[in-house]
Amino acid sequence: MGDARLNRRLVRMAERLGAQPNASIPVACNGWAETQAAYRLLAHEAVTWERVLTPHWDCSVERMHGQPVVLCIQD
Repeated sequence: MGDARLNRRLVRMAERLGAQPNASIPVACNGWAETQAAYRLLAHEAVTWERVLTPHWDCSVERMHGQPVVLCIQD
């Protein structure tokens, strides 16, 4: 995200939601302060879905470069 605080908060939120993928943000977070922090993160102008997913895309492309065949299957 270009900001260490945003990066840490994004990782923390992803860990919480990843541990309980069916839970809402308030249920997945540890208390009201963390829930508020998650909503502030999502409302931040620098946080877009593209910027959140770009590192994942980059790592996926890097992993694909090392493979002779890559199947990109869509449902």
